[in-house]
Amino acid sequence: MHRFYIEEHLREGSFLVMKEEVAHQIGNVLRMQPGDDIVLFCGPKHDGHGYDFRFRIKRLKERVVDGEILDRAKNEREPRLVCTLFQSVLKKDKMEWIFGKGTEIGVSRFVPVVSERSIKNTVNPERAQKILKEAAEQSGRALLPEISDVVSFEQAIAQAKKDGGLSVFAHEKEIRSQFGNLPLPNQKINLFIGPEGGFSDKELDQAKTAGFFITSLSRRILRAETAAITGTYFLLHRFGN
Repeated sequence: MHRFYIEEHLREGSFLVMKEEVAHQIGNVLRMQPGDDIVLFCGPKHDGHGYDFRFRIKRLKERVVDGEILDRAKNEREPRLVCTLFQSVLKKDKMEWIFGKGTEIGVSRFVPVVSERSIKNTVNPERAQKILKEAAEQSGRALLPEISDVVSFEQAIAQAKKDGGLSVFAHEKEIRSQFGNLPLPNQKINLFIGPEGGFSDKELDQAKTAGFFITSLSRRILRAETAAITGTYFLLHRFGN
């Protein structure tokens, strides 16, 4: 069943889907008809957050869809572990790929980081938000991940310490500590992934000083985007998907 994210309160009864983009997708792209059902879900600021709502179409108009929310069901697809991915900013296509696949896997928050070897220092927030929404709809998630403003490496270190939980710093030169030795986190984990070329020795020292768990992801050298998805997948499935 097709799913759509709605930035409105959701409850059972008559309902109008008034977002033009969604109405266009339902009527013109998917060619849905009166009597068809879809699923609606909303964000944390709205009533009904965490539930999937079954919506039956009654009338299709140019910019709105009129119908009725028949029932709701608790969405149980969110991971029990809150995972924040502190990702050094990569080239546009690679960064967007991480946003999409990271959302599918279960990342709760993305923090773009400018590190010493970053070759880019900006992210298009509107484009990123669109990718997160589409990936959340497709993967059946109950919520959209957050995406923070771009921060410096020093700000990222400070933010992870303030947020608490276990902070994991992936570094290809580290061979003594593997993921299998990670201590059990308290339902919150921060994963730091470097840019093309990896983190610098200075950044490694800063992470060690901050008390981060330094580990390699593989005996082989992974691309930054591969490391991001491999790392988050392992953490979420090891500690409670």
